[in-house]
Amino acid sequence: MSQELKISTVRVKNFGGLTNLNLSLPGSKLITVFGSNEAGKSTLAEAIMWLIAGPSASKSEIQRFGEAGETLVAELEGLLEKSPLLLKAEFKILGQGVGARSPFDAQIEGGALLSREAWIATLGSTSSESIRAVHRIDGADGHQVDQGEQVLELASQGMFGGVDPRVVDASLVKQAKALSTGTAAGKRSVANIRTEIQGVKAALAEVGKNADDYLATKNEQTETQAKVKQATENKLRLSSERDALESARQACVISHRKTTLEDSLASLEQVDPNWAVMAQQIPDLLALQEFSRTQEPQFNEQIRRGENEAQVLGVSVEQLASLTLTHEDSVKLTNAVAALAHLQSTERECLTEQSAAESALPLTIQAQDQALGALGDPATPAAVLAANLGADSQGGILAAQSRITLTTTAFHAAERESRTGSANVQVAEQAQQQALATWEQFRTGTSPQAWLSEGQLRLSTPVAASASSGLPRFIPALILGILSIAGFALRQPILGILAAVGLFVTLALAIRGQASTTSSAGNTQADLSSLQAAANAASAAALALNQEQTNLQLRQAAQAQAEQDHAAAQSSLGSALQNAGLPPVRNSSEVNSLLTNYQEARLAVDLATAAQDRLTKAQTGSRAAAAQVRNAERAISDQLASLRLPAPSPISAATDTFGKFRTAAEQAKSAVDATAKLSVHRQQVEALCKPVAQPGQVIDLAAILSTAELTRETQIQRAQLVERIREQEQALQDQIGSSARVSALLAQYSEVDQFTLQQAAVESEFDQIDAELTDLTTELGSINQRIKDLSTEGQIASLNERLSALSEEQSEAAVSAAVYAVAALLLSEQADLADQQNQPKLIERTSNFARSVAPSWSAVRVVRDSEGASNKAKLIVDLEKGGFIPVHQLSTGARAVLYLALRLAVADEQSERTGVWLPLICDDPLVHLDDKRAPQAMALLAQAAENRQVILLTCNRRSLDLAEQAGAQTLRLLA
Repeated sequence: MSQELKISTVRVKNFGGLTNLNLSLPGSKLITVFGSNEAGKSTLAEAIMWLIAGPSASKSEIQRFGEAGETLVAELEGLLEKSPLLLKAEFKILGQGVGARSPFDAQIEGGALLSREAWIATLGSTSSESIRAVHRIDGADGHQVDQGEQVLELASQGMFGGVDPRVVDASLVKQAKALSTGTAAGKRSVANIRTEIQGVKAALAEVGKNADDYLATKNEQTETQAKVKQATENKLRLSSERDALESARQACVISHRKTTLEDSLASLEQVDPNWAVMAQQIPDLLALQEFSRTQEPQFNEQIRRGENEAQVLGVSVEQLASLTLTHEDSVKLTNAVAALAHLQSTERECLTEQSAAESALPLTIQAQDQALGALGDPATPAAVLAANLGADSQGGILAAQSRITLTTTAFHAAERESRTGSANVQVAEQAQQQALATWEQFRTGTSPQAWLSEGQLRLSTPVAASASSGLPRFIPALILGILSIAGFALRQPILGILAAVGLFVTLALAIRGQASTTSSAGNTQADLSSLQAAANAASAAALALNQEQTNLQLRQAAQAQAEQDHAAAQSSLGSALQNAGLPPVRNSSEVNSLLTNYQEARLAVDLATAAQDRLTKAQTGSRAAAAQVRNAERAISDQLASLRLPAPSPISAATDTFGKFRTAAEQAKSAVDATAKLSVHRQQVEALCKPVAQPGQVIDLAAILSTAELTRETQIQRAQLVERIREQEQALQDQIGSSARVSALLAQYSEVDQFTLQQAAVESEFDQIDAELTDLTTELGSINQRIKDLSTEGQIASLNERLSALSEEQSEAAVSAAVYAVAALLLSEQADLADQQNQPKLIERTSNFARSVAPSWSAVRVVRDSEGASNKAKLIVDLEKGGFIPVHQLSTGARAVLYLALRLAVADEQSERTGVWLPLICDDPLVHLDDKRAPQAMALLAQAAENRQVILLTCNRRSLDLAEQAGAQTLRLLA
């Protein structure tokens, strides 16, 4: 049977610096004890292991936790499977280790084991060293290269009760060799004894003195030995007679006792057969009486309750009891009622929505009418809905409106330009008229242009010289003329007119100056200059008038184009409004108002339509909800009818009705069941009491039970007497046995006193014979001494005895040597067989554990050093990619992984062999593993915790987090 040791409490009074520590462990199988003190958690781990497996055998290890003379005290509580367990131990530290008589107490379910050997036997007789090596896991193990080999050796010892057969094998070989050497030495000693005996015999043959005395004494010895033999035979005869007398006396006593018992049996009255039957049925009668006392009132109460419930509901108890109202029916009905309530709530919501829609509809219709009224009489909801008020349509309308505004502005600007051009033409005409009037004063009879083209030919040389000398006076007039022409050319009439006026003034001044400076010239020369100026002015005025008339024509054309554009924009707006389904407008400024009114009308129509749709939808929803409510009520009524229950009003109270009927049905069923049980009870009482009860008699169960018990007591007494008589008869037969002498003595004597007197006579004769035998024995001893003194044959006999003893010793030594040699061979073969039987399974399990943490490993193998004297196991790791690595070449972290896997495998093997699953005490086993292997190793420990308690002591935060992620419960160890 498998047993698990589970620790619940650890108390340390004094151990390696820990004092008065009381630690209660959680109920989980995977436990983390987290402490910031490295030494504290390691000491706690060692204390637990000392309690379970005993102290370490290492002196240096022991001295870590206490000095010589100090006593370490600790205890733990827990369960060994389901039995309470208490381990208490005191470890007396001595100079060389722990005292062998240190107190130890193991209590299992109240029973005490006062020695550690008995406790270890309870754990399957696995050695303490093996338990410690396997179940004490230290993160620093990776630093010890030979740790795996030590675990394997201790695991092998665990398979054979703590001793490896190879160790016994070596010891037996030594013993066999020693015995072989002893046998040879024994042979040499026997040879010397034989030589000595032969010398004694030769000396005895040469010397014949005292031979006659020796022979006479030998004859006397023979006679005395015959007397001793006769006396011994007489003593034996008397002893046999004495024993026979004692047996006969005892048989006589037994016979008298048997007679007394038979008389007592005869004095007891005979038992009535009917009451004998009742006595056999007392247990049944007691059970029926107990039923009547305890159960019958309860059943009567159940019947009363059932009848009351049936009366309240107006039905019979049988009808209620026949109802089958299950929990599923209750759930189904509850769900149906809940669904009905939900549907009723939905119906109320729909009615509320319908009422709200009915109230909102007139308001939206009124708003619609107002919005349509703002559009004019022809506006209808259909027309509003048909109008295209989309972004593109409104964009086109507004764009057309913008073009009208722009073309209107352009037309007005063109009109202003035309009026300005007309004014400029009038000014140019006036200037031309003045210039022509001035020209006419000279009465040339030709036009200014004609005169200018021919006038230079008419000038005389003096006049030309005079004119030439006054030319600089006309330079300003020339410049103003150019400016006037440029102004009209650049469509700047104001500049052109001003320049022309300046030109005329300048010409007048120049002419006047020329006249004053050339006073010496005659009137003819003055007239020519004035004439020239007048011709030029008239020509310039004509040119200016022509230019202004041209500009006026251009501006009038631009005005006509602007008027056409304005008409086109108005036509575009009308088309856009018509395409959008909107009425035309008298003025483009009304467009925005029209769009706004239509948008408001559209919104009002949409709201009215939505309100109408909402009302229609609400009415439809209300009708649907009402139909669903009716269907739900009908379904509940149908379900109640199928359960043979009445339908309540309102139907929503169906669950209450169901609950009442279900409770009443249970009470009714209990009542019917109670009635049936009471009926069966009465039938059982009548059937049991039928042998002693009269027909129609009221049965008094207590009186019948009392009489039956008296009858049973009488039966018991008679049976006891019969049994005692049988026992006395058997004792009498045993006392007599097959002894004819005892039978003869019983036939001879009938009273106990007679046997006592005869015993006294035989005892007296026995004492006389015993005294005579003592005297003869003393005399024979004296004779033997004389023979020894007279004969050297005594020495020969002594030497012969010694020779025989040595020969026998020699033979025994040879046989022992052979036995030891055979035992050594068998044990060696047994150890090899154990390796073959256990290693494959153990190493396969180790390989599986190791691969789950180190996938690059394919397997773990064990080889033995056959060439070495120790024959120790060696670990090697096979790689997935081929090749192998000896354990001493692995890294510290890899060795830690390997040793963890090996320990878990050995622990499982030991537990399966012994049936005891001990806890694993882990002291920071993940500290040397990298971040990839540590979680996988933690998973191994979590897997191990499925079958045994795993206590992980750590001061490493990563290990704590990994353990908690694996489901460990954490207990914090205060510093």
